Amino acid sequence: RQTHLITTMSAPPPPPPGWDAPPPPPPGAAPPGALAPPPPGYKPQADPQIAKFADKKQKWLRMQRQRFGEKRRGGFVETQKADMPPEHLRKIVKDIGDVSQKKFSSDKRSYLGALKFMPHAVLKLLENMPMPWESVREVKVLYHVNGCLTLVNEIPRVIEPVFHAQWASMWVAMRREKSDRRHFKRMRFPPFDDEEPPLSWSENIEDVEPLEPIQLELDEDDDAAIYEWFYDARPLLDTSHVNGPGYKKWNLSLPQMAALHRMSTPLLSDLVDKNYFHLFDLPSFQTAKALNVAIPGGPRFEPLYKDIDPNDEDFGEFNAIDRIIFRAPIKTEYRVDFPFLYNSLPRSVKLSTYSHPQTVYQRTTDPSLPAFYFDPVINPISSRAVAPKNLTVSHEDEIFGPGNNEDDEFEMPGEIEPFLSDEDLYNDETAAAIQLWWAPYPFDRRSGRMVRAEDVPLVKQWYLEHVPGGQPVKVRVSYQKLLKSYVLNELHKKPPKAQNRQNLMSTLKQTKFFQQTTIDWVEAGLQVCRQGFNMLNLLIHR
Repeated sequence: RQTHLITTMSAPPPPPPGWDAPPPPPPGAAPPGALAPPPPGYKPQADPQIAKFADKKQKWLRMQRQRFGEKRRGGFVETQKADMPPEHLRKIVKDIGDVSQKKFSSDKRSYLGALKFMPHAVLKLLENMPMPWESVREVKVLYHVNGCLTLVNEIPRVIEPVFHAQWASMWVAMRREKSDRRHFKRMRFPPFDDEEPPLSWSENIEDVEPLEPIQLELDEDDDAAIYEWFYDARPLLDTSHVNGPGYKKWNLSLPQMAALHRMSTPLLSDLVDKNYFHLFDLPSFQTAKALNVAIPGGPRFEPLYKDIDPNDEDFGEFNAIDRIIFRAPIKTEYRVDFPFLYNSLPRSVKLSTYSHPQTVYQRTTDPSLPAFYFDPVINPISSRAVAPKNLTVSHEDEIFGPGNNEDDEFEMPGEIEPFLSDEDLYNDETAAAIQLWWAPYPFDRRSGRMVRAEDVPLVKQWYLEHVPGGQPVKVRVSYQKLLKSYVLNELHKKPPKAQNRQNLMSTLKQTKFFQQTTIDWVEAGLQVCRQGFNMLNLLIHR
């Protein structure tokens, strides 16, 4: 009975008579107990991570639009100009002739305004000069529409090992030509008189057949790796060895590098031992300059510190307590090699390497020799020469105990083979690879970046070595002057400043006054000469 009473009290009482149940809620309404809807205008708080990624997405999209969209500079769309035919430029130059006539009075101002660009035009012309192994060279030129300025719009980029080898072959060919030719006469400069107007391309040169280029005959077998392209204007242009028409990077195979290194031998140094440059390297020259001494064969400089006077020293060698007195003069080599030991006041000195590991590499010029052989230059050391004379007990007897020197000879079993006996010790390219390992720059690498032709140092290594014996005084003086400029350039070299580089050619090309075409280099040179001639005449007579 008690359980029934508790159950009855826990159930809700029935509604009174006539009372209906509450109506159902409308569809979509929140169930009872849920939160009330937010007021109008309320914005929920955004997740900071989602906002951060949305911002990054917008920045990335904006950057891609700038990268792949039309480039706008100065408020206009950059358009590519089509190249004009060369006849357009020739007609302009031919029509002008002498600018002192009255009908060209309006162009005189532009001629004199173009005078400040003339040094740049001459430098660009010389930079693109044809090489001796080319008979003609076509160059892109940027010209003013009234003919007052012609600028060569090209940068000749070269593969350094190829350029070295090409000039080394020119060295051999020109020496041979000079020795074989009986009447060798140098050209007289300047070739024209000051008042003489330059030649006309169309009248004097256009129909003349160009001379044969200077080229060595290559062997189809020995030089097979470079035979097809060695004397091309832009070697390896349409091959996998170059990155493409941009001509920025190169990579060469081992046979190609070996052939180029062999061709470059006349211009390359024979030295592989770095100890040759002891007291004749850049730190030694800089130390000698700071100490105001001259290394034998090296350059001499003005004193770096002007406050050193032996007569004005507070303590001389006779009244200093802690002074080591040297009765004999100290050799210059000692003072440069050990600057902190042999100098009273070492300032701005550099410590150079005292010695490098001994080099045992022997260069060979005979291609028939195997890759690994015993050179006769290497002196064999016999055991008799190094064995001590007063030895009573041999080293073997001391280690293993006394034994009989007349023991039976030990023989290996017949089935034993040395390790890697099936592998070849070397192949046809091993000797060339060893030579390239010891080769100087730029033959010590297989890939790199193109450089401007005028930046390739062909003979710089010559004057960084000692002057060969028996040379006249003028040669020794030339070596010293070149060394002096080299040391000064290295000392005064400053890191490049971060700046927005302006390209003169592209800036001029964007204007309406300049067009571009392709003409022969000689024609471009004659036009530059004529324009300079006209400018100077106008400058004198205005």
